[in-house]
Amino acid sequence: MSLLLALAAVTLLIFVHELGHFLVARWRGLKVIRFSLFGLGKPIVSWHWRGVEYCICWLPIGAYVMIPQLADLGDFEGDLPEEARSLPAGDYLSKVLVSLAGPAANVVLALVLGSIVWFAGMEVPAELNTTEVGEIAREFRNADGKLVPGPAAAAGLQPGDIIRQIDGKAVGNFQDIITAVILGSNIAPDGRRVTNVTYERAGTLHTVAVYPELINGEKLRTLAIAPRTDLVVDKVAENSAAARAGLRPGDRIVAVDGKVLIRREDLRQHFQKKTTTSSQLSFMRDGKELTAALTPQQQTLEGQTVWLVGITWRFETVVIHPTPFAQIGGAVTQAYQTIASLLNRKSDVGVRNMSGIVGIVDNLQQAAAFGLMSVFALLIVINVSLAIFNLLPIPVLDGGHILFATLARLRGKPLNPAFMQGAVATCFFLLIGLIVYVSFNDIRRAIASRMEEPPAQTAPAKLPEPTK
Repeated sequence: MSLLLALAAVTLLIFVHELGHFLVARWRGLKVIRFSLFGLGKPIVSWHWRGVEYCICWLPIGAYVMIPQLADLGDFEGDLPEEARSLPAGDYLSKVLVSLAGPAANVVLALVLGSIVWFAGMEVPAELNTTEVGEIAREFRNADGKLVPGPAAAAGLQPGDIIRQIDGKAVGNFQDIITAVILGSNIAPDGRRVTNVTYERAGTLHTVAVYPELINGEKLRTLAIAPRTDLVVDKVAENSAAARAGLRPGDRIVAVDGKVLIRREDLRQHFQKKTTTSSQLSFMRDGKELTAALTPQQQTLEGQTVWLVGITWRFETVVIHPTPFAQIGGAVTQAYQTIASLLNRKSDVGVRNMSGIVGIVDNLQQAAAFGLMSVFALLIVINVSLAIFNLLPIPVLDGGHILFATLARLRGKPLNPAFMQGAVATCFFLLIGLIVYVSFNDIRRAIASRMEEPPAQTAPAKLPEPTK
């Protein structure tokens, strides 16, 4: 079901993009030959109305609109009717407006979706809605498989530190931190990658240089940190150590033997070290702090001896109401930073990290598991990214149509059709190659994500690829 929802969502945003082109082309008096309402390729069924062929096509994703007057491409358009080949070229303003209409339609859709998210609210993991550090890896294996010190630990960061800025830019949640580190491109004088982290500790701000490592198959930068997690009890197993201590669902554990806890792993490690004597557990219930003595129980799991207390944790969420403009502004900023990182040779972000249709559908499918608002929030990012990437001055994209029209206007005469066809054909085949390449990586990532859990300290961002 989530896969069907993801495919429908991608089809919707492409349809809206093409609908923008269609409506403005009709308004400006340009000839629209065909409008595929659903699907790509040749029509399965079609009908004519007011001089336009409307159809549903074989490949069940996306949509397209055929406007031969948008660019003077001669025979490149393929199966044009004979009468369409003799149509006069559209005027400069019409070409620009029609080209801009597709990206503009995506922005309008993003505003609509953003308004819905703003009104209804969106649930997000509480631990990602903070910038407080909970876990710092002392060492981990980098992308080369070597066991190396954790960058944040080596720089002196500690659990409980609150990160305020990355490379001088404010961060509002933990995903902002991860994204800023991944898209970073700073290089220290000694040649090492460097990220300047400003954090708050005991009410005082500090700035420290952290030297990130590359991690996993994506080879993206990481500081090897994870956010603070609240220790809220979801379930208590019968006849367990926690049940005998009187713990109940909803209790929030805050300390053990006087040590404040900021991650679930701290409690597990404590009871692996202190096994045969009781520990004093402090927890909150109905606004009151209570204590209980707890001794873990020894069990054997998969041939290993472990000490368990019988607790299942509750992963809490918070409801946020970001304004539509805040959501779109964040998406624009991320798209700009992504393009800048792709073009920056000092960055570790490359084409291999981009996502195409396969990756977008996979991400939407995963978002669907967290509810419709999560799908809408991701669609806002994709819509804005689609609009921005399509405005790049590359032939076959909307920005390429604007570029051709502008060059012709500056020259005072049409561009050479052979030159335009060659440029479009070259970029078209390069784009097809790019789509195949990123789709291969999308499939590889999707398979890997289902076979193993990603490292806790990283969450690589998905970089949308232009879709047309």
